[in-house]
Amino acid sequence: MTIGELLKEARQILLAAGIENCGFEAELLAAQTFNKDRVFFYTHGDEPVTDRQKTVYLTMVKRRAAHEPAAYILGQKEFMGLNFFVDANVLIPRPDTEAMVEVLISQLKKTDHRGKKVLDLCTGSGAIGIAIKYFCPEVEMTLSDYSQKALQVAKENAGALIDGDVSLIHSDLFEQFPDNAIFDLIVSNPPYIPSSDIANLVPDIYQYEPTMALDGGVTGLDFYRRIAVEARKFLNTGGLLALEIGDHQENDVIELLKQNGFSEIREIADLTGLVRAITAKKLNSALRNVDDVCDDIC
Repeated sequence: MTIGELLKEARQILLAAGIENCGFEAELLAAQTFNKDRVFFYTHGDEPVTDRQKTVYLTMVKRRAAHEPAAYILGQKEFMGLNFFVDANVLIPRPDTEAMVEVLISQLKKTDHRGKKVLDLCTGSGAIGIAIKYFCPEVEMTLSDYSQKALQVAKENAGALIDGDVSLIHSDLFEQFPDNAIFDLIVSNPPYIPSSDIANLVPDIYQYEPTMALDGGVTGLDFYRRIAVEARKFLNTGGLLALEIGDHQENDVIELLKQNGFSEIREIADLTGLVRAITAKKLNSALRNVDDVCDDIC
């Protein structure tokens, strides 16, 4: 059997399973099996494959046909140009999150961010916090999660990408934080899917990604309510809170932030135009309109 024939068989298996972009996914899995980039398969389709290569590859293809995410099969996912290790203990980083991270990195770089204290709350794989630390190495980064297994994944990624230069806190949001833990920036992508919606998610998510990292309670807002109340205690005056949100949750989250004294509230849209994140400052000044955009991070 040749590489071209093997890829054709894989595409047919994935197509029959209802996997979108089956050609791309077949090549993605083949790239790891053969340790080649995807361009290789367009120019070397006539090359023979060994029985072992065929077995290894088709095993991966059948896992994908069962809707196991490719990132878990490959054990990695690119985020902000960095390759993060991922497994079933953490959510897979998404490109939508990059919009928020890019804004935060840009704002940090506009200031003297040496020694600024940053917290990535509900860190999961560590993608958000580690990416910020990678591009702004002079910040002091803390990663926190309720899941000890997720924290282990984040620790592994920190070791691989930023020489482990982070602090780790195992905590249910802020419950285990010492009173003197004060940050200039708190960023979080908390669970925000309404509980009743989880079973209706695509199988790739519902069957494989950790429910703990998805379930935001009856309305999807449980974690935002807690964070809006608790984060002020751990933010410097002038400090910034940045929250990724689900589709069309911006009005509810903004109202929660206003009720808890946050101001200079800003919306961040993703590439599709949907509001994907909200930032807000802890200030002593009067509450301002959501259109009053904050130019500096602190």
